[in-house]
Amino acid sequence: MPPRGPPPFLRGDPNRDYQLLASDDAEAQQAGKQVSASRLFGLARQEVWPLAAGSLVLLIGAAAQVYFPKLAGDLIDVAIQHEAGGSPKEARRRTSAILVQILAVLAISATADGLRSWLFQSAAERVMFRLRTRLFAALLRQEVGFYDRVRTGELTNRLSEDTRMIKTVATSSIASALRSAAICSLGLAMMFATSWLLTSLVLCAIPPLFALFWLFARISRRFVKEQLAASARATTVAEEVFSNVRTVRSFAKEGAMQASYEQAQRRTLYFGLRSAALEAVFFPVHTSLATGTMMIVLWWGARLVIDSRMSAGALSAFVVYAVYVAANFGMLMGVFSSVVQALGAGERVFQLLDRQPAQDLSSGTQRPQGSPAGGELVLRDVHFAYPSRPGAWVLRGLSLHVAPGNKVALVGPSGGGKSTIVALIERFYDPQRGSVLLDGVPLPSIDHVYLHSQVALVSQEPVLFAASIADNIAFGCPGGSASQEQIEAAARIANAHDFICSFPQGYQTLVGERGVRLSGGQKQRVAIARAIIMQPRVLLLDEATSALDAESEHMVQEALDRIAAGRTVVVIAHRLSTVQAADTVAVVEGGCIAEQGSHQQLLEAGGVYAALVRRQLLFASVSQPAPQGTD
Repeated sequence: MPPRGPPPFLRGDPNRDYQLLASDDAEAQQAGKQVSASRLFGLARQEVWPLAAGSLVLLIGAAAQVYFPKLAGDLIDVAIQHEAGGSPKEARRRTSAILVQILAVLAISATADGLRSWLFQSAAERVMFRLRTRLFAALLRQEVGFYDRVRTGELTNRLSEDTRMIKTVATSSIASALRSAAICSLGLAMMFATSWLLTSLVLCAIPPLFALFWLFARISRRFVKEQLAASARATTVAEEVFSNVRTVRSFAKEGAMQASYEQAQRRTLYFGLRSAALEAVFFPVHTSLATGTMMIVLWWGARLVIDSRMSAGALSAFVVYAVYVAANFGMLMGVFSSVVQALGAGERVFQLLDRQPAQDLSSGTQRPQGSPAGGELVLRDVHFAYPSRPGAWVLRGLSLHVAPGNKVALVGPSGGGKSTIVALIERFYDPQRGSVLLDGVPLPSIDHVYLHSQVALVSQEPVLFAASIADNIAFGCPGGSASQEQIEAAARIANAHDFICSFPQGYQTLVGERGVRLSGGQKQRVAIARAIIMQPRVLLLDEATSALDAESEHMVQEALDRIAAGRTVVVIAHRLSTVQAADTVAVVEGGCIAEQGSHQQLLEAGGVYAALVRRQLLFASVSQPAPQGTD
């Protein structure tokens, strides 16, 4: 059957991702700000000297170009004077002198244009480099909750497309605008010198041309902004499909995904067609008005030549000047049009640059040492709801104490808040009420880099970078780099060295995007090695073995037991064997600690934990195959 349209999770407003960026009051205010042209051009402030030098040679080149019509008019006058009975020798002498001037002006113009192009283009590349790195740094500073609400395709689109559009306008457009403005100004001056009457006639057409362009720019800016948002939506859909291509293939949803992408692109097409229609109306009217004005001027000039009030050469020079001015005036309008488009892109980029993250990663300065046995963790009366779901409380007054060197197992039904506790200890989020402390110090007061050198996380679905195994293990090293001996030592502790060495390229084996070239157990062991090389004092295990087969689970569990020694461990587990080995079991239910104690104590209490254990034992007995020889 043909696809019936995109799946539900990809339906809805194609502009949704852009709107999500303004989901809270501060962001909404930021989104509503209009970006001024001065702020856009301010991006090139550090390139002031190259741009100044470029502007100087630009003016020289413009002056040289404006001189060409005068030389052309002189040649025409010489030819006409010779036709009227002038001396051939004198005519040849004058034309030779004019030719020398033409060659000199050509050399000056070409040199100036080459220098101008290099100075402005190199400045543009440096501006884009700085803008992209600033934007990327601003995105990295945002809290994790920000990424819960905004898709990565929207952000990557801003990093690539929006910054590219701004780059051109912030530098190269300055060159184009200055060049066109200079030629227009010099050309008008020469036109006035040639015939003030004809020039006045030309100037009468400028106010309506400006009025037309102002109207065009006002409408075009909205279309461009909407088209960029729709294009970002389409990029998001494509990125989501490509990163989950195995799921798409396993459900044979290629047709549905094609429909999803087509729907997203349809909004881009809609605003693109609106822009095309606007241009289809604007440019013919604009061109007709400009061309009509030129023809009237030429008609009037012909009358002046007939009445002997102007020479034919002067009229020719005036016409060429007028063509120069008209062409550069059109280029100037094109630059303004580019500025309008860049202002639409700039609103999206500056919105991210100006956004203040909910968490200030630079605010913490303390480095608590604590006990050599491991870090002490305290969650005190914690209330928490995810920023993407502010009305749904996940934790409701939860309190938990983990002594240094202890192993605490968090158990309970799904959705009770176990993974949220781990996320708060990692400071992916801050609680709305209450506090989380490491060695007696609230997490926001601890130095960001130090905190994450003391706390390591191994999750159920570890994500590896599309690099080598060695690079992925070394990623956990606090110094940013690790020796081969350190990498191999961590891999041996994680039970990963043997399978790594079995690959032809060993530690230089590429793992693919998100580690797709490794099995689940292999990814887990590489992730454990990445955590080991940190030498953390607190180890967080979020169901690190629940998705593995028996053999892989044994290898991973052995590695986890090995690195847990001498560290504080918080483990989320459903398997009875893992829970029994814990010093303390905390039952998390409904966002609170329902029960807490040792495995035996909780069994004897006969509460929630005892019921969970009974259900697991019953499930295990039912799932076990019947012995041979029985019915």
